[in-house]
Amino acid sequence: MGSLRRVALTALPKFVLSRTTGLLARTPLPSWLRPRVYGWFARRYGASLDEMAGTAAEYRSLAQFFQRPLRAGARPLAGDALLVWPCDGKVITSGPLDRDRIPQVKGRDYSAAQLLQDGELAAALAGGSQVTVYLAPGDYHRVHAPFDAEVTAIRHIPGKLFPVNPGAVESIPELFPRNERVVFTCRLPDGVPAAVVMVSALNVGDTVVSVQPGPVARGEELGRFGFGSTTIVLVGPQGPMIPELSRETKVRVNQRIA
Repeated sequence: MGSLRRVALTALPKFVLSRTTGLLARTPLPSWLRPRVYGWFARRYGASLDEMAGTAAEYRSLAQFFQRPLRAGARPLAGDALLVWPCDGKVITSGPLDRDRIPQVKGRDYSAAQLLQDGELAAALAGGSQVTVYLAPGDYHRVHAPFDAEVTAIRHIPGKLFPVNPGAVESIPELFPRNERVVFTCRLPDGVPAAVVMVSALNVGDTVVSVQPGPVARGEELGRFGFGSTTIVLVGPQGPMIPELSRETKVRVNQRIA
Protein backbone atom coordinates (compact mmCIF):
# COMPACT_ATOMS: atom_id res chain seq x y z
CA MET A 1 0.00 0.00 0.00
CA GLY A 2 2.80 2.41 0.89
CA SER A 3 4.54 1.88 -2.47
CA LEU A 4 1.30 2.40 -4.42
CA ARG A 5 0.55 5.56 -2.47
CA ARG A 6 4.07 6.85 -3.11
CA VAL A 7 3.74 6.27 -6.86
CA ALA A 8 0.32 7.93 -6.97
CA LEU A 9 1.42 10.97 -4.96
CA THR A 10 4.57 11.37 -7.05
CA ALA A 11 2.56 11.31 -10.30
CA LEU A 12 -0.11 13.69 -9.00
CA PRO A 13 -0.02 17.13 -10.75
CA LYS A 14 0.47 18.85 -7.39
CA PHE A 15 1.24 22.39 -8.54
CA VAL A 16 -1.69 22.49 -10.97
CA LEU A 17 -4.08 21.16 -8.34
CA SER A 18 -2.77 23.57 -5.71
CA ARG A 19 -2.98 26.57 -8.04
CA THR A 20 -6.55 25.66 -9.05
CA THR A 21 -7.58 25.12 -5.44
CA GLY A 22 -6.00 28.45 -4.50
CA LEU A 23 -7.95 30.30 -7.17
CA LEU A 24 -11.21 28.73 -6.02
CA ALA A 25 -10.42 29.40 -2.36
CA ARG A 26 -9.77 33.10 -3.06
CA THR A 27 -13.04 33.56 -4.95
CA PRO A 28 -15.33 35.87 -2.93
CA LEU A 29 -18.53 34.26 -1.63
CA PRO A 30 -21.88 36.06 -1.22
CA SER A 31 -22.26 37.19 2.38
CA TRP A 32 -25.43 35.11 2.87
CA LEU A 33 -23.61 31.95 1.75
CA ARG A 34 -20.51 32.32 3.93
CA PRO A 35 -21.97 31.07 7.26
CA ARG A 36 -23.37 28.00 5.51
CA VAL A 37 -20.10 27.13 3.73
CA TYR A 38 -17.92 27.75 6.78
CA GLY A 39 -20.39 25.93 9.02
CA TRP A 40 -20.20 22.89 6.73
CA PHE A 41 -16.40 23.11 6.75
CA ALA A 42 -16.34 23.30 10.55
CA ARG A 43 -18.53 20.21 10.85
CA ARG A 44 -16.59 18.31 8.20
CA TYR A 45 -13.10 19.04 9.59
CA GLY A 46 -13.77 19.73 13.26
CA ALA A 47 -12.90 23.43 13.17
CA SER A 48 -13.87 25.61 16.12
CA LEU A 49 -15.88 28.69 15.13
CA ASP A 50 -16.25 29.81 18.76
CA GLU A 51 -12.57 30.80 18.94
CA MET A 52 -12.32 32.85 15.74
CA ALA A 53 -12.30 36.64 15.69
CA GLY A 54 -15.39 38.25 14.23
CA THR A 55 -18.25 36.47 12.50
CA ALA A 56 -18.30 34.01 9.62
CA ALA A 57 -19.89 36.56 7.29
CA GLU A 58 -16.83 38.84 7.65
CA TYR A 59 -14.54 36.37 5.83
CA ARG A 60 -15.01 37.06 2.13
CA SER A 61 -13.51 33.80 0.86
CA LEU A 62 -12.46 30.34 1.96
CA ALA A 63 -8.85 31.52 1.80
CA GLN A 64 -9.57 34.26 4.35
CA PHE A 65 -11.52 31.82 6.51
CA PHE A 66 -8.67 29.27 6.46
CA GLN A 67 -6.31 31.96 7.82
CA ARG A 68 -8.81 33.34 10.36
CA PRO A 69 -7.31 34.87 13.52
CA LEU A 70 -8.30 33.89 17.04
CA ARG A 71 -10.48 36.17 19.11
CA ALA A 72 -8.70 38.07 21.87
CA GLY A 73 -8.07 35.89 24.91
CA ALA A 74 -8.88 32.60 23.19
CA ARG A 75 -5.37 31.19 23.73
CA PRO A 76 -3.61 32.88 26.67
CA LEU A 77 0.18 32.62 26.61
CA ALA A 78 1.83 30.36 29.20
CA GLY A 79 3.69 33.28 30.74
CA ASP A 80 6.47 31.46 32.61
CA ALA A 81 7.30 28.86 29.95
CA LEU A 82 10.57 29.02 27.98
CA LEU A 83 8.91 27.11 25.13
CA VAL A 84 5.30 27.23 23.97
CA TRP A 85 3.56 25.45 21.13
CA PRO A 86 3.82 27.39 17.85
CA CYS A 87 0.53 26.16 16.42
CA ASP A 88 -2.44 23.88 16.80
CA GLY A 89 -2.10 20.33 15.56
CA LYS A 90 -0.87 16.84 16.37
CA VAL A 91 2.70 15.76 17.09
CA ILE A 92 4.30 13.62 14.39
CA THR A 93 7.68 13.22 16.11
CA SER A 94 9.47 15.03 18.94
CA GLY A 95 12.46 14.76 21.26
CA PRO A 96 16.26 14.68 21.03
CA LEU A 97 18.08 14.74 17.71
CA ASP A 98 20.52 11.97 16.85
CA ARG A 99 23.33 14.26 15.67
CA ASP A 100 21.51 16.29 13.00
CA ARG A 101 18.99 13.58 12.05
CA ILE A 102 15.31 14.45 12.33
CA PRO A 103 12.86 11.53 12.60
CA GLN A 104 10.04 11.59 10.07
CA VAL A 105 8.37 8.35 11.12
CA LYS A 106 9.63 5.35 13.07
CA GLY A 107 12.67 3.95 11.23
CA ARG A 108 12.90 6.78 8.69
CA ASP A 109 14.64 10.14 9.12
CA TYR A 110 16.36 12.96 7.21
CA SER A 111 19.08 15.51 7.94
CA ALA A 112 18.59 19.01 9.31
CA ALA A 113 20.99 20.19 6.58
CA GLN A 114 18.54 18.93 3.94
CA LEU A 115 15.62 20.65 5.61
CA LEU A 116 17.33 23.97 6.34
CA GLN A 117 19.62 24.11 3.28
CA ASP A 118 22.19 25.50 5.71
CA GLY A 119 25.00 23.18 6.80
CA GLU A 120 26.40 25.61 9.37
CA LEU A 121 23.04 26.04 11.12
CA ALA A 122 22.38 22.29 10.99
CA ALA A 123 25.76 21.61 12.63
CA ALA A 124 24.98 24.12 15.39
CA LEU A 125 21.63 22.42 16.05
CA ALA A 126 23.07 18.88 16.07
CA GLY A 127 22.40 17.08 19.34
CA GLY A 128 19.55 19.42 20.23
CA SER A 129 15.84 18.63 20.05
CA GLN A 130 12.91 19.06 17.68
CA VAL A 131 9.17 18.73 17.30
CA THR A 132 7.19 18.23 14.08
CA VAL A 133 3.50 19.21 14.25
CA TYR A 134 0.88 18.41 11.62
CA LEU A 135 -1.89 20.98 11.14
CA ALA A 136 -5.06 19.35 9.86
CA PRO A 137 -7.46 21.35 7.63
CA GLY A 138 -9.71 22.16 10.59
CA ASP A 139 -6.94 23.53 12.80
CA TYR A 140 -6.10 27.17 13.44
CA HIS A 141 -3.71 27.97 10.56
CA ARG A 142 -1.36 30.59 12.00
CA VAL A 143 2.12 29.86 13.33
CA HIS A 144 3.56 31.76 16.30
CA ALA A 145 7.00 32.09 17.85
CA PRO A 146 7.57 29.27 20.36
CA PHE A 147 10.30 31.24 22.16
CA ASP A 148 11.71 34.72 22.68
CA ALA A 149 14.36 35.14 20.00
CA GLU A 150 16.08 37.23 17.39
CA VAL A 151 15.04 36.18 13.88
CA THR A 152 18.31 36.53 12.01
CA ALA A 153 17.10 35.35 8.60
CA ILE A 154 13.93 34.29 6.77
CA ARG A 155 14.37 32.17 3.67
CA HIS A 156 11.90 30.71 1.19
CA ILE A 157 13.08 27.35 -0.19
CA PRO A 158 11.30 26.14 -3.36
CA GLY A 159 10.22 22.53 -3.55
CA LYS A 160 7.42 20.06 -4.17
CA LEU A 161 3.90 20.19 -2.75
CA PHE A 162 3.40 16.64 -1.50
CA PRO A 163 0.52 16.18 0.94
CA VAL A 164 1.71 16.01 4.56
CA ASN A 165 -1.12 13.94 6.03
CA PRO A 166 -0.14 10.82 8.04
CA GLY A 167 -0.44 8.48 5.04
CA ALA A 168 1.90 10.62 2.92
CA VAL A 169 4.40 11.04 5.77
CA GLU A 170 4.61 7.25 6.10
CA SER A 171 4.96 6.74 2.33
CA ILE A 172 7.23 9.51 0.97
CA PRO A 173 10.89 9.33 2.09
CA GLU A 174 12.42 12.68 3.14
CA LEU A 175 9.08 14.36 2.52
CA PHE A 176 9.61 17.58 4.50
CA PRO A 177 12.96 18.53 2.93
CA ARG A 178 11.45 17.90 -0.50
CA ASN A 179 8.51 20.25 -0.02
CA GLU A 180 8.43 24.02 -0.41
CA ARG A 181 9.08 25.72 2.93
CA VAL A 182 9.99 28.89 4.82
CA VAL A 183 12.87 28.76 7.33
CA PHE A 184 13.07 31.25 10.21
CA THR A 185 16.65 31.17 11.54
CA CYS A 186 16.63 32.25 15.18
CA ARG A 187 18.95 33.00 18.09
CA LEU A 188 17.63 32.68 21.65
CA PRO A 189 18.46 35.39 24.25
CA ASP A 190 21.40 33.31 25.57
CA GLY A 191 22.79 32.81 22.06
CA VAL A 192 21.48 29.27 21.50
CA PRO A 193 20.61 28.64 17.82
CA ALA A 194 17.08 27.61 16.86
CA ALA A 195 14.81 27.47 13.83
CA VAL A 196 11.14 27.33 12.91
CA VAL A 197 10.20 25.78 9.56
CA MET A 198 6.80 26.21 7.92
CA VAL A 199 6.41 23.37 5.39
CA SER A 200 3.95 23.90 2.55
CA ALA A 201 1.85 21.05 1.19
CA LEU A 202 -0.72 20.15 -1.44
CA ASN A 203 -3.16 23.09 -1.67
CA VAL A 204 -0.84 25.16 0.58
CA GLY A 205 1.37 26.98 -1.88
CA ASP A 206 0.50 30.40 -0.49
CA THR A 207 2.25 30.48 2.90
CA VAL A 208 2.34 34.07 4.19
CA VAL A 209 5.20 35.45 6.32
CA SER A 210 4.05 37.94 8.97
CA VAL A 211 7.36 39.23 10.41
CA GLN A 212 10.67 40.71 9.34
CA PRO A 213 14.10 39.76 10.71
CA GLY A 214 14.47 41.16 14.21
CA PRO A 215 13.32 40.40 17.75
CA VAL A 216 10.18 38.30 18.30
CA ALA A 217 8.44 37.40 21.52
CA ARG A 218 6.84 34.09 22.43
CA GLY A 219 3.37 34.01 20.95
CA GLU A 220 4.07 36.56 18.22
CA GLU A 221 2.73 35.54 14.82
CA LEU A 222 5.36 34.35 12.34
CA GLY A 223 3.20 33.33 9.40
CA ARG A 224 0.03 31.73 8.06
CA PHE A 225 -0.83 28.62 6.09
CA GLY A 226 -3.55 28.53 3.46
CA PHE A 227 -4.72 25.04 4.51
CA GLY A 228 -3.40 22.18 6.69
CA SER A 229 0.36 21.71 6.72
CA THR A 230 3.36 21.13 9.03
CA THR A 231 5.53 23.17 11.40
CA ILE A 232 8.96 22.02 12.63
CA VAL A 233 10.78 23.62 15.59
CA LEU A 234 14.47 22.92 16.28
CA VAL A 235 16.46 24.07 19.32
CA GLY A 236 20.23 23.74 19.80
CA PRO A 237 21.77 21.43 22.43
CA GLN A 238 22.33 24.16 25.04
CA GLY A 239 18.72 25.36 24.81
CA PRO A 240 15.53 24.19 26.51
CA MET A 241 14.82 20.55 25.65
CA ILE A 242 11.75 19.54 23.66
CA PRO A 243 10.56 16.28 25.26
CA GLU A 244 9.69 13.08 23.46
CA LEU A 245 5.91 12.90 23.12
CA SER A 246 3.60 10.25 21.75
CA ARG A 247 2.59 10.52 18.13
CA GLU A 248 -0.85 12.10 17.68
CA THR A 249 -0.48 14.14 20.89
CA LYS A 250 -2.85 17.08 20.42
CA VAL A 251 -1.27 20.49 21.02
CA ARG A 252 -2.60 24.05 21.13
CA VAL A 253 -0.82 27.28 20.30
CA ASN A 254 0.67 29.25 23.23
CA GLN A 255 0.42 26.38 25.71
CA ARG A 256 3.56 25.25 27.52
CA ILE A 257 5.68 22.60 25.82
CA ALA A 258 5.92 20.07 28.65
